[in-house]
Amino acid sequence: MDDVRRLLGDDLARHPAPPLGDLVQQAMAQGRRLRRRRRLARIGGGSTLVLVLVIGLAVGPFDPIGGAPGDAGPPGGLTLGSPQSPAGTNSGPPPLGAPPGVGSDLSLRWAEGPSNAKRVLGTVTIRRKPVGATRLTSPEAALELLTRLLPKGRISDYAILSDDVPGMPFVQLYLNRGKGPGMLRLSIYQDNLGGGPAPGTVELTELPDNCVQDKMVTVHHGGGLQIDLLISSCLVGEGIGNPPAVPALSVEEAVDIAANPVWGTELPVDIVIDGTKRFSRLARPNG
Repeated sequence: MDDVRRLLGDDLARHPAPPLGDLVQQAMAQGRRLRRRRRLARIGGGSTLVLVLVIGLAVGPFDPIGGAPGDAGPPGGLTLGSPQSPAGTNSGPPPLGAPPGVGSDLSLRWAEGPSNAKRVLGTVTIRRKPVGATRLTSPEAALELLTRLLPKGRISDYAILSDDVPGMPFVQLYLNRGKGPGMLRLSIYQDNLGGGPAPGTVELTELPDNCVQDKMVTVHHGGGLQIDLLISSCLVGEGIGNPPAVPALSVEEAVDIAANPVWGTELPVDIVIDGTKRFSRLARPNG
Protein backbone atom coordinates (compact mmCIF):
# COMPACT_ATOMS: atom_id res chain seq x y z
CA MET A 1 0.00 0.00 0.00
CA ASP A 2 2.85 2.36 0.80
CA ASP A 3 4.34 1.72 -2.66
CA VAL A 4 1.00 2.56 -4.30
CA ARG A 5 0.74 5.81 -2.34
CA ARG A 6 4.34 6.72 -3.24
CA LEU A 7 3.78 6.03 -6.96
CA LEU A 8 0.53 8.01 -6.92
CA GLY A 9 2.23 10.93 -5.19
CA ASP A 10 5.10 10.90 -7.69
CA ASP A 11 2.63 10.90 -10.60
CA LEU A 12 0.66 13.83 -9.18
CA ALA A 13 3.88 15.77 -8.63
CA ARG A 14 4.71 15.46 -12.33
CA HIS A 15 1.36 17.10 -13.23
CA PRO A 16 0.88 20.16 -11.01
CA ALA A 17 -2.51 21.84 -11.03
CA PRO A 18 -2.72 25.04 -13.12
CA PRO A 19 -2.79 28.33 -11.19
CA LEU A 20 -6.37 29.04 -10.18
CA GLY A 21 -5.98 32.73 -10.89
CA ASP A 22 -5.16 32.12 -14.57
CA LEU A 23 -8.25 29.93 -14.96
CA VAL A 24 -10.48 32.57 -13.42
CA GLN A 25 -9.08 35.34 -15.62
CA GLN A 26 -9.46 33.23 -18.77
CA ALA A 27 -13.04 32.33 -17.83
CA MET A 28 -13.90 36.00 -17.26
CA ALA A 29 -12.39 37.05 -20.59
CA GLN A 30 -14.18 34.25 -22.41
CA GLY A 31 -17.43 35.31 -20.77
CA ARG A 32 -16.94 38.86 -22.08
CA ARG A 33 -16.35 37.51 -25.57
CA LEU A 34 -19.52 35.43 -25.45
CA ARG A 35 -21.56 38.43 -24.27
CA ARG A 36 -20.10 40.49 -27.10
CA ARG A 37 -21.03 37.86 -29.68
CA ARG A 38 -24.57 37.72 -28.31
CA ARG A 39 -25.09 41.48 -28.46
CA LEU A 40 -23.72 41.68 -31.99
CA ALA A 41 -25.91 38.80 -33.08
CA ARG A 42 -28.92 40.49 -31.50
CA ILE A 43 -28.25 43.88 -33.09
CA GLY A 44 -26.20 43.20 -36.19
CA GLY A 45 -28.64 41.50 -38.53
CA GLY A 46 -29.43 38.01 -39.72
CA SER A 47 -26.05 36.71 -40.85
CA THR A 48 -25.17 33.17 -39.88
CA LEU A 49 -21.61 34.28 -39.19
CA VAL A 50 -21.33 36.08 -35.86
CA LEU A 51 -18.39 38.44 -35.53
CA VAL A 52 -16.86 40.16 -32.57
CA LEU A 53 -16.79 43.90 -33.13
CA VAL A 54 -14.21 45.63 -31.08
CA ILE A 55 -13.41 49.28 -30.94
CA GLY A 56 -10.44 50.79 -29.31
CA LEU A 57 -7.49 53.04 -29.87
CA ALA A 58 -7.31 54.61 -33.28
CA VAL A 59 -4.35 55.96 -35.17
CA GLY A 60 -4.98 58.73 -37.60
CA PRO A 61 -3.04 61.35 -39.49
CA PHE A 62 -3.80 63.77 -36.66
CA ASP A 63 -4.14 63.80 -32.92
CA PRO A 64 -7.64 64.78 -31.69
CA ILE A 65 -6.16 65.70 -28.34
CA GLY A 66 -3.60 68.19 -29.54
CA GLY A 67 -1.71 67.67 -32.79
CA ALA A 68 1.63 66.01 -33.37
CA PRO A 69 3.87 64.96 -30.48
CA GLY A 70 5.40 68.07 -28.99
CA ASP A 71 2.65 70.36 -30.24
CA ALA A 72 0.53 72.18 -27.74
CA GLY A 73 -2.45 71.83 -30.04
CA PRO A 74 -5.70 73.72 -29.80
CA PRO A 75 -7.00 74.23 -26.26
CA GLY A 76 -9.63 71.73 -25.18
CA GLY A 77 -8.90 69.25 -27.96
CA LEU A 78 -10.04 69.17 -31.56
CA THR A 79 -13.07 71.33 -32.31
CA LEU A 80 -16.19 69.74 -33.76
CA GLY A 81 -16.56 71.94 -36.83
CA SER A 82 -16.43 75.60 -37.67
CA PRO A 83 -18.79 78.15 -36.06
CA GLN A 84 -20.60 78.35 -39.43
CA SER A 85 -21.34 74.62 -39.53
CA PRO A 86 -24.96 73.73 -38.74
CA ALA A 87 -25.69 71.61 -35.71
CA GLY A 88 -24.92 67.96 -36.33
CA THR A 89 -22.44 68.77 -39.11
CA ASN A 90 -18.81 67.71 -38.84
CA SER A 91 -16.17 69.85 -40.54
CA GLY A 92 -13.80 66.89 -40.73
CA PRO A 93 -10.30 66.41 -39.34
CA PRO A 94 -7.61 69.08 -39.61
CA PRO A 95 -5.65 69.25 -42.89
CA LEU A 96 -3.29 66.36 -43.48
CA GLY A 97 0.43 66.78 -43.88
CA ALA A 98 1.89 65.76 -40.54
CA PRO A 99 5.67 65.42 -40.44
CA PRO A 100 7.07 62.02 -41.47
CA GLY A 101 6.58 59.45 -38.76
CA VAL A 102 3.80 61.37 -37.04
CA GLY A 103 0.75 59.97 -38.81
CA SER A 104 -0.31 56.40 -39.38
CA ASP A 105 1.99 54.29 -41.53
CA LEU A 106 -0.72 52.54 -43.53
CA SER A 107 0.37 49.75 -45.86
CA LEU A 108 -2.58 47.66 -47.03
CA ARG A 109 -1.86 44.29 -48.59
CA TRP A 110 -5.01 42.64 -49.92
CA ALA A 111 -5.02 38.90 -49.33
CA GLU A 112 -6.76 36.41 -51.56
CA GLY A 113 -9.60 34.35 -50.16
CA PRO A 114 -13.38 34.01 -50.05
CA SER A 115 -15.26 37.29 -49.87
CA ASN A 116 -16.82 36.46 -46.50
CA ALA A 117 -13.52 35.57 -44.78
CA LYS A 118 -11.55 37.57 -42.27
CA ARG A 119 -8.21 38.55 -43.76
CA VAL A 120 -5.18 40.54 -42.70
CA LEU A 121 -4.79 43.69 -44.77
CA GLY A 122 -1.48 44.83 -43.36
CA THR A 123 -0.16 46.89 -40.46
CA VAL A 124 -0.30 50.44 -39.17
CA THR A 125 2.06 52.22 -36.82
CA ILE A 126 0.18 52.98 -33.62
CA ARG A 127 1.37 56.29 -32.25
CA ARG A 128 2.03 56.91 -28.57
CA LYS A 129 -1.07 57.23 -26.43
CA PRO A 130 -1.55 60.83 -25.21
CA VAL A 131 -0.56 61.47 -21.61
CA GLY A 132 -3.12 62.96 -19.24
CA ALA A 133 -6.03 62.28 -16.94
CA THR A 134 -8.55 59.73 -18.17
CA ARG A 135 -11.91 58.28 -17.18
CA LEU A 136 -13.73 55.07 -18.01
CA THR A 137 -14.99 55.11 -21.60
CA SER A 138 -18.74 55.66 -21.69
CA PRO A 139 -20.90 55.19 -24.81
CA GLU A 140 -21.34 58.96 -24.95
CA ALA A 141 -17.56 59.46 -24.86
CA ALA A 142 -17.07 56.91 -27.64
CA LEU A 143 -19.58 58.81 -29.79
CA GLU A 144 -17.84 62.09 -28.98
CA LEU A 145 -14.41 60.81 -30.07
CA LEU A 146 -15.83 59.14 -33.18
CA THR A 147 -17.44 62.39 -34.34
CA ARG A 148 -14.11 64.19 -33.88
CA LEU A 149 -12.35 61.66 -36.10
CA LEU A 150 -14.89 61.48 -38.94
CA PRO A 151 -14.41 63.28 -42.27
CA LYS A 152 -16.60 66.25 -43.17
CA GLY A 153 -20.31 65.51 -43.33
CA ARG A 154 -23.64 65.71 -41.56
CA ILE A 155 -24.00 63.34 -38.59
CA SER A 156 -27.29 62.01 -37.25
CA ASP A 157 -29.06 59.00 -35.71
CA TYR A 158 -26.71 58.58 -32.77
CA ALA A 159 -27.45 55.43 -30.79
CA ILE A 160 -26.07 53.39 -27.90
CA LEU A 161 -26.39 49.74 -28.91
CA SER A 162 -24.75 48.17 -25.86
CA ASP A 163 -22.99 49.22 -22.67
CA ASP A 164 -23.10 45.91 -20.79
CA VAL A 165 -19.30 45.78 -20.22
CA PRO A 166 -17.81 48.84 -18.47
CA GLY A 167 -15.42 50.73 -20.75
CA MET A 168 -16.37 48.68 -23.84
CA PRO A 169 -19.37 50.38 -25.50
CA PHE A 170 -20.99 49.58 -28.85
CA VAL A 171 -22.35 52.68 -30.60
CA GLN A 172 -23.86 53.80 -33.91
CA LEU A 173 -24.31 56.94 -36.01
CA TYR A 174 -25.13 57.98 -39.58
CA LEU A 175 -22.73 60.08 -41.68
CA ASN A 176 -23.94 61.92 -44.79
CA ARG A 177 -21.13 63.15 -47.06
CA GLY A 178 -23.44 64.45 -49.78
CA LYS A 179 -24.74 61.18 -51.22
CA GLY A 180 -27.17 60.26 -48.48
CA PRO A 181 -26.60 58.87 -44.98
CA GLY A 182 -24.47 55.81 -44.36
CA MET A 183 -24.43 53.82 -41.11
CA LEU A 184 -21.34 53.27 -38.97
CA ARG A 185 -21.02 51.18 -35.83
CA LEU A 186 -18.05 51.13 -33.48
CA SER A 187 -17.13 48.73 -30.71
CA ILE A 188 -14.31 48.73 -28.16
CA TYR A 189 -13.06 45.47 -26.68
CA GLN A 190 -10.14 44.38 -24.49
CA ASP A 191 -9.11 41.20 -22.71
CA ASN A 192 -5.93 39.91 -21.10
CA LEU A 193 -5.75 36.45 -22.64
CA GLY A 194 -2.64 37.26 -24.66
CA GLY A 195 -1.54 35.55 -27.83
CA GLY A 196 -3.45 37.89 -30.14
CA PRO A 197 -2.24 39.56 -33.33
CA ALA A 198 0.72 41.91 -33.13
CA PRO A 199 -0.04 45.57 -32.33
CA GLY A 200 -0.91 47.46 -35.50
CA THR A 201 -2.40 44.44 -37.28
CA VAL A 202 -5.34 45.40 -39.49
CA GLU A 203 -8.06 42.88 -40.38
CA LEU A 204 -11.01 43.16 -42.75
CA THR A 205 -14.09 40.96 -42.51
CA GLU A 206 -16.65 41.10 -45.34
CA LEU A 207 -20.18 39.72 -45.16
CA PRO A 208 -21.85 40.44 -48.50
CA ASP A 209 -25.04 38.68 -47.37
CA ASN A 210 -25.45 41.00 -44.37
CA CYS A 211 -25.80 44.68 -45.27
CA VAL A 212 -25.51 45.79 -41.63
CA GLN A 213 -22.16 44.02 -41.24
CA ASP A 214 -21.05 44.49 -44.85
CA LYS A 215 -17.45 45.39 -43.97
CA MET A 216 -15.74 45.40 -40.58
CA VAL A 217 -12.29 46.87 -40.03
CA THR A 218 -10.46 45.65 -36.92
CA VAL A 219 -7.28 47.30 -35.64
CA HIS A 220 -5.32 45.58 -32.86
CA HIS A 221 -3.62 47.99 -30.45
CA GLY A 222 -1.77 45.58 -28.20
CA GLY A 223 -2.55 44.56 -24.65
CA GLY A 224 -5.69 42.76 -25.83
CA LEU A 225 -7.28 46.00 -27.09
CA GLN A 226 -8.98 45.99 -30.47
CA ILE A 227 -11.22 48.51 -32.21
CA ASP A 228 -13.87 47.39 -34.69
CA LEU A 229 -15.48 49.84 -37.08
CA LEU A 230 -18.45 48.53 -39.05
CA ILE A 231 -19.24 50.04 -42.47
CA SER A 232 -22.82 49.19 -43.43
CA SER A 233 -24.37 49.22 -46.91
CA CYS A 234 -27.88 49.80 -45.55
CA LEU A 235 -29.72 51.68 -42.81
CA VAL A 236 -31.87 50.42 -39.96
CA GLY A 237 -35.33 49.68 -41.33
CA GLU A 238 -38.63 50.54 -39.72
CA GLY A 239 -40.07 47.03 -39.80
CA ILE A 240 -39.99 46.78 -43.59
CA GLY A 241 -36.42 45.70 -44.18
CA ASN A 242 -33.20 47.68 -44.27
CA PRO A 243 -33.10 50.33 -47.03
CA PRO A 244 -29.83 50.37 -49.04
CA ALA A 245 -27.31 53.12 -48.39
CA VAL A 246 -23.97 54.39 -49.63
CA PRO A 247 -21.07 53.26 -47.37
CA ALA A 248 -20.05 56.24 -45.25
CA LEU A 249 -16.31 55.45 -45.25
CA SER A 250 -13.73 53.71 -47.36
CA VAL A 251 -11.73 50.89 -45.80
CA GLU A 252 -8.65 53.12 -45.65
CA GLU A 253 -10.58 55.88 -43.83
CA ALA A 254 -11.96 53.36 -41.37
CA VAL A 255 -8.45 52.07 -40.66
CA ASP A 256 -7.20 55.59 -39.87
CA ILE A 257 -10.08 56.13 -37.44
CA ALA A 258 -9.78 52.76 -35.71
CA ALA A 259 -6.01 53.11 -35.37
CA ASN A 260 -6.05 56.44 -33.53
CA PRO A 261 -4.05 56.06 -30.30
CA VAL A 262 -6.65 57.88 -28.19
CA TRP A 263 -9.06 54.91 -28.29
CA GLY A 264 -9.23 52.66 -25.25
CA THR A 265 -11.35 51.51 -22.34
CA GLU A 266 -10.46 54.87 -20.80
CA LEU A 267 -10.53 58.21 -22.65
CA PRO A 268 -9.24 61.71 -21.86
CA VAL A 269 -11.36 63.56 -19.33
CA ASP A 270 -12.38 66.34 -21.73
CA ILE A 271 -13.80 63.82 -24.22
CA VAL A 272 -15.77 62.03 -21.50
CA ILE A 273 -17.17 65.32 -20.17
CA ASP A 274 -18.04 66.69 -23.62
CA GLY A 275 -19.68 63.40 -24.59
CA THR A 276 -21.80 63.38 -21.45
CA LYS A 277 -23.02 66.92 -22.17
CA ARG A 278 -23.64 66.36 -25.88
CA PHE A 279 -25.37 62.99 -25.72
CA SER A 280 -27.00 63.07 -22.28
CA ARG A 281 -30.48 62.43 -23.71
CA LEU A 282 -29.59 59.26 -25.58
CA ALA A 283 -31.46 56.21 -24.31
CA ARG A 284 -29.41 53.31 -22.99
CA PRO A 285 -30.36 49.72 -23.86
CA ASN A 286 -31.96 47.46 -21.30
CA GLY A 287 -29.69 44.69 -20.13
